[in-house]
Amino acid sequence: MSSVLGSFTALPNLHPALVHFPVALAITALLFDLISILLPRRTWWERSAAALYALAAAGAVAAYLAGRQAANGLGAISAQAETVLARHADLALWTVAVLLVAALFRVAANIRDAGRPAARFGALRAIALITLAGGSALVGATADLGGALVFRHGVAVTRPQTGAAPAAPSIAVTTTPATPLFRGADGSITWSPSSGDTAALGRILVRAPAGGTGTVEAVTGRGDGLGLKVNGESLLTVPGTFGDLSAEVRLDLSRFDGTAGLAHHVAADGSAVILSVSTSGRAQLFRRSAGRQKLFGAASISAPSGLVILRTTAAGHHMKGFIDGKLAVHGHGSAGQPGRVGVYLNGRGTVRLLRLEVHPAVSHLSSGEQRGESYVPRMSVRSFGHHNQPDVTDAPSSASLQTAINLGGLT
Repeated sequence: MSSVLGSFTALPNLHPALVHFPVALAITALLFDLISILLPRRTWWERSAAALYALAAAGAVAAYLAGRQAANGLGAISAQAETVLARHADLALWTVAVLLVAALFRVAANIRDAGRPAARFGALRAIALITLAGGSALVGATADLGGALVFRHGVAVTRPQTGAAPAAPSIAVTTTPATPLFRGADGSITWSPSSGDTAALGRILVRAPAGGTGTVEAVTGRGDGLGLKVNGESLLTVPGTFGDLSAEVRLDLSRFDGTAGLAHHVAADGSAVILSVSTSGRAQLFRRSAGRQKLFGAASISAPSGLVILRTTAAGHHMKGFIDGKLAVHGHGSAGQPGRVGVYLNGRGTVRLLRLEVHPAVSHLSSGEQRGESYVPRMSVRSFGHHNQPDVTDAPSSASLQTAINLGGLT
């Protein structure tokens, strides 16, 4: 239905066309109702106000449904924008609920007073009026967040091509013989390991607590990215602690059979939120904790046979999972306390890790990190089994790593 209606407009979706109705109708209904109180014998104002209440609620429902569809079709947006979008969606749902309650009481009052020569201001109308006043305030707050999405974050805005924007400065967090892990000024992490970067396993990529009993071995070979020979279940994480975020990993699964995923909010007790894909063609977004799993969403997908790009976002209680740039699952629930980000592997074969990115919704660097204090973890294990957790020791960085920053809490 929405696609048919959308064919009559140049807008990318119907949400921008519908949001004006609850804004205008709620305020107009409030004004008409106040006038009807001052002019009780002119029942036209009272009847019109009741109709406007109902229209405002209907407009809010339509705008909310169109907005939900528009949000699911956005694709990748920044972590900051995802946080604003989540607040916008939550407020919109509250707005719909409040306006529906106001309309229910107001229409009930109108039916009760039908046929009276003058409008009567009783309990039903008083409740409706107070509720609508609160709903109008919610409409304003929701609209303000919607405006911020467009005009501050550029969501759903097509920009002209003017050349690449200058990249934000990034600083090396830790190095391996081949490829460093970089952290941006906003606390983001970027890592693109090379095929010969076997020292990264145990130095950058570390098994999480309660991170499975399988074995992982770094292997060399033809192809891009870090080769990981997997046998069983393992959860490996990179340095840093993140709350609301967006994260993306690129994996080559052409020589792997099983389930691979992107994990975030990985805690010391092994709990984590995981976006997983299986080579049989199943995507899941779930939170595991204390041996149990809470499923946020699942979908059937084309069975991955090579490169797969997994992207996940967490903003408040909103969590999304994207497969190759398309939204696959959207769930709601608690992600848990801020934690690490990493890769989940459960199967047999070789997975090649090409790139991992993490972007926090807000900067979480400490003052020491912002000053660029040097600190680098030192690890030497290149393979993990269920009996040999990597031995981690803290050591200052070399003088050549002048811009390394304090990671904190790696052990």
